[in-house]
Amino acid sequence: MTEGDTDWVRRRVIRAPDDGRTDWVTGGADSRHPGSRRHPVPFRLLAISFALAVALAGCAGDQPSIDGTGTITIAGATLIDGTGAPPVEDAVVIVRGDRIEHAGSRADVSVPEGGEVIDATGKFLIPGLVDLHNHYRDGLEVWSWALQLHAGVLTVRSLGSDHGQTPAMIDEARAGNVPAPRIFTAGVGFSHPEGFPPGKLGPATEEAAREMVRELAAQEVDLIKMWVDTFLDTRPKIEPEIRAAIADEAAQHGIPVAAHVFFENDVWQLVDAGVRFFVHGVRDQEVDDEFVAMAQEKGLSFAPALGQAKTFWWVAEHPELLDDEEFRAGIQPAAFERLLDPENRAAMLESESTAKRRVAYDYVTKFVRRMNEAGVVITVGSDSGAGNIAYGWGTHHELETLVEDAGLTPLETLAAAGAAAAAELTDDPDFGSIAEGMAADLVLLSADPLADIRNTRQIDRVMQAGVWLERGLPEFPLRE
Repeated sequence: MTEGDTDWVRRRVIRAPDDGRTDWVTGGADSRHPGSRRHPVPFRLLAISFALAVALAGCAGDQPSIDGTGTITIAGATLIDGTGAPPVEDAVVIVRGDRIEHAGSRADVSVPEGGEVIDATGKFLIPGLVDLHNHYRDGLEVWSWALQLHAGVLTVRSLGSDHGQTPAMIDEARAGNVPAPRIFTAGVGFSHPEGFPPGKLGPATEEAAREMVRELAAQEVDLIKMWVDTFLDTRPKIEPEIRAAIADEAAQHGIPVAAHVFFENDVWQLVDAGVRFFVHGVRDQEVDDEFVAMAQEKGLSFAPALGQAKTFWWVAEHPELLDDEEFRAGIQPAAFERLLDPENRAAMLESESTAKRRVAYDYVTKFVRRMNEAGVVITVGSDSGAGNIAYGWGTHHELETLVEDAGLTPLETLAAAGAAAAAELTDDPDFGSIAEGMAADLVLLSADPLADIRNTRQIDRVMQAGVWLERGLPEFPLRE
């Protein structure tokens, strides 16, 4: 990282056309962390794991004397570094300022004299979670971010819905005036003029699409987002030539593109146009060997949002969620009241659209399983803020769903929410894993997430940029 890369750029975010429906979702950023670089490269988990393993191995031998003045040392925990590498038992992690100074086994890293020492024996240390799919509602940003910080979600990507007061809130967060995760944003995303969601950019011509991308580039957004979906045949889908124009113009400005997809044929077309990052996945059929080979060759990645995909029936089938404190805290009260109504829950189960979504869910879980087995990158993106996905809770629910429904191991899933996700956000991430020189974004767990992925919710404490956070579930803000 070069001097000057450590400051957030204050950005005016492009506004969507005012269609009267702009109170939907939005996002922001945090000035306490380095700004994003906008040139992601295909992630190679094995290479990163190997490099970090070599770095840790380099600590072996004679232990240097470490001046503990001004440090925070976490000693005795099992270290799960977020790369997919095997866990390190009885680890020592030393933090100085907002950086990790040393990380390794106690045999390789000695506990320094002085400073703050946390006895973490019997606990488990993971990186701050990275969630690549979030939407924040106008006026509710601070509440949403507080929920995510409470849950150890310390880096997020806001996908295409920055409306209302949110641009000003982004500035406040980047100035360090509002507690928030590190946030990467797509500004306002693209869809068909009559498509979903409300408040999107809906160019009718290729030149209009290019001009909108140029405006976004002038705002220095981190990526471009487009929705490519008929939403169960209820909305028109953005035309292929418009998609290609968006992707081409974005490439000319060095900005990556992420696409919401449903149909396999759209993935092929988008890949031909240069898109490599996808949210959701193929949900209309099972893919063949040719698709798998293409995904491997092109270095694609998928953040499938499985938890959101089954939100249309999951709460109705599991009403015990309504007693979950963190789920309740992250849902708007009006929406929660609807979920409390047994008739509404019954309607969720009986609707024709739910039946269609169940079929799609079967396809997408098979898709994720096959991609993962083939070594195609899977990342964590919860779609928090959409449907019944509560902020904070939703990220942990996505971890659980990737393990239980898509067959990832807990270690693979933590890498999907760690180094894999971080590498999609920037070509030189200093977050998402635990190693010397990385950002001191840490989550200390009181139970083993490798034995049960649900244990990521058993949080003992959270460190952001070298500072222990005061955790607590925020109250929903009342509007005047």
